[in-house]
Amino acid sequence: MPGATGDATAEDDYRVVVGEECFDWRELTDSDLQDALDLLAELLEPLADGRTAALMEPAYEAECRPSLALFDVLYSPDGGLPRDKRVRLQKLLGKCRRVEPDEADLPQPVRVADGPWREPSWGTAHALARAAEGRAMSCLLAPYAKEPDWPSGWLTVTRTTETGHDEVKAHVLRTPEDAPGFWRGLLTREPVPAAHFLTFTGDAFPRLLFADSLNLHHFKGSYAEVLPWLVKLLGALNDHFTQTLADCGGDLSQVIRRFDTMDLEISPESANTKKNAKAWEQRNVDHGGGTYRCDWHGKRLYDRDRVHFSLPIPERDGRILVGIFVGHLAT
Repeated sequence: MPGATGDATAEDDYRVVVGEECFDWRELTDSDLQDALDLLAELLEPLADGRTAALMEPAYEAECRPSLALFDVLYSPDGGLPRDKRVRLQKLLGKCRRVEPDEADLPQPVRVADGPWREPSWGTAHALARAAEGRAMSCLLAPYAKEPDWPSGWLTVTRTTETGHDEVKAHVLRTPEDAPGFWRGLLTREPVPAAHFLTFTGDAFPRLLFADSLNLHHFKGSYAEVLPWLVKLLGALNDHFTQTLADCGGDLSQVIRRFDTMDLEISPESANTKKNAKAWEQRNVDHGGGTYRCDWHGKRLYDRDRVHFSLPIPERDGRILVGIFVGHLAT
């Protein structure tokens, strides 16, 4: 998972805070509880690496079953959780950073849009406090958590402060499918320095592979100019390219048009480029012991800044290789 960026230390660079709302299982049936524990573990699995996710110390005092705190439920055989799920959750939460709240984390009423004012948990309040300092932050709120009833994704949260109110942009993570949207937002909202961009791509674009030779300084445009377009393009390739190819049944002009509706220009290499042996060779990229042809590209401007990528690679679980960042290759 991603490490530190900018001037933050690795110890201080966690990006996801687990809200205590995730542990409110008081109204769940035994069957629903089983599903909730599985989902929570699935959410935590890729994040609980000692750096990325944090858990507030008061979370262990939160009531999660009638008259039982989280600590009792996790560490007592009489807590009502199946042993295998209890042990799994122990291990995952044990890998989260433990954070003692400070004055800035004191829960004060918050709301989203015109929704009701609610007092957040320590974890939610802490995520919002860090977001107010300029960090991209996500609050993990499992889908079974009824309050707050905020949707997943990036939100503007109004907080109560000592001087009135302020507004904070933060992310809500409710399902594993929401995670790439957070990492993509992190890349553009801070923004992440160019030297650290590729550190986050595995989480932001999980259906893409990235060649070791990629360098953002190979674009003609500046990093600030290229970044918003690059994140948008990679996100669309990750989410839509493979399915669009299948839907269009080999009609490449339809593929091009569908991406055009997203305000993105992509295309396969021209017949002239394919006839030029030297130019065609430039599209070959070594990765993971194989050589793949990146014969499609996305362009930022008509005369500069290209991302060359492959078709889905069957032996790589259908993932797409992003092989070349460049101002312009020979044609």
